[in-house]
Amino acid sequence: MSTTTRGFLIFGVLVLVVAFGCIGPAFFWLPQAGVGVPLPVITLPGEVLAGNVFPGWLGYDLTNTFTSLILVDLILFAIALVVIRATAGVAPDRFVPRGFTNFIELLAEFLYNQARTLLGPHVQKVFPLAATIFLMLLVANWVKLIPGVESVGVLACAEPNQPGFPIMGHDDTTPGIFLKVDSLDLGGRAGTKATIDNTHACEEAHPEFTPPLVEAKRARGEEVEGAGEDHGTTEEGAPAEGGDHSDEATPEETPHASIAPASFVSVNTASKKAAEANPDLFVVIPYFRALATDLNFPIALALIVVIMVQVWGVQVLGPAYFFKFINIPALGNISKKPLGAIDFIVGLVEIISEISRIVSLSFRLFGNIFAGGVLLIVMTFLVALVLPGVFYFLEIFVGAIQAYVFSTLTLIYASQAVTAHHGDDEHHDEHEEHH
Repeated sequence: MSTTTRGFLIFGVLVLVVAFGCIGPAFFWLPQAGVGVPLPVITLPGEVLAGNVFPGWLGYDLTNTFTSLILVDLILFAIALVVIRATAGVAPDRFVPRGFTNFIELLAEFLYNQARTLLGPHVQKVFPLAATIFLMLLVANWVKLIPGVESVGVLACAEPNQPGFPIMGHDDTTPGIFLKVDSLDLGGRAGTKATIDNTHACEEAHPEFTPPLVEAKRARGEEVEGAGEDHGTTEEGAPAEGGDHSDEATPEETPHASIAPASFVSVNTASKKAAEANPDLFVVIPYFRALATDLNFPIALALIVVIMVQVWGVQVLGPAYFFKFINIPALGNISKKPLGAIDFIVGLVEIISEISRIVSLSFRLFGNIFAGGVLLIVMTFLVALVLPGVFYFLEIFVGAIQAYVFSTLTLIYASQAVTAHHGDDEHHDEHEEHH
């Protein structure tokens, strides 16, 4: 067989794989069966699963990113128990790791060697936190790749401006639990954007599917736009059907000079729109969502790291650590060394640099994980079967890299904090001798 013939055969196989594994399911077979992949609703904040969990002053909305945090914590506890059980009753010099414990030891040894290179004798202070952050982020970033995460959840009415879908098997008595997507064109598979009237009609027809966020706001006495029981205005601001029109004048009661015909046209239009509202537009609120896609989590980790860096710096260098930011010795020696003024200004710039670490740490993690999730769902929407697997394995790599980068930056920042700077070497040596 010639090279050209072999090339044509391989090309033909690739065409068949793309046709039957990518294009066919996404654009024809799944939509014709009514189970086509819809374009998911991409939201920045975590979606509310249950509102007002602790009523009163401690009222808290349970989000799907918080449930992911609980799941990650449980997995970490399980890992710790497995390792503790494997090492219990065995002398450290005689312990032979096997299977999963061998993998954990590999990670721990790799991180510890890197931390010892950067921190030297101070490695014991920093390593526990850096290793914890690495393991937590690694589990959190990989958990989102489990089938069902970000796709299985609570069925709820679509809120205003959200794309909604009907549900399969729906009738007056037995509502279905799967979104129905039977459109062969991409526009139809993107859903129907819900209006205020659609949301209100869905709540009235299916009160059990009231969005948890709406229920939470009502429980706290907050105003819910477009989802309240007294739906008095439309998007245009005119009174809608069901609103209170007792104070309105009718054409018969109002002199012709004060009649505003446009207002009555608006009322009729609003009533017609309310009557024609679609009550069958639903969304799925996932039980779990990638933890780092909630900006609260990366910011919390970044704050912990930055605060602990200051603590480690003070522990090693004492109060002289703060001369890094406000260089008092440079000002005191300015008569002998006029360039000390520059050192003082550089110290003030260091304050900005330290604060900017919060932004860089949090948004780097958030941006990469959020973008990876969007990439996966968009590729699944376009090519539903084969091609998303490539990006799936790419996300495994990205999740591990982001965990490694965050923990490594923690080690680097700590090493910079515990190192003497600009003429503080003598003080640092005295401090070390004291300890």
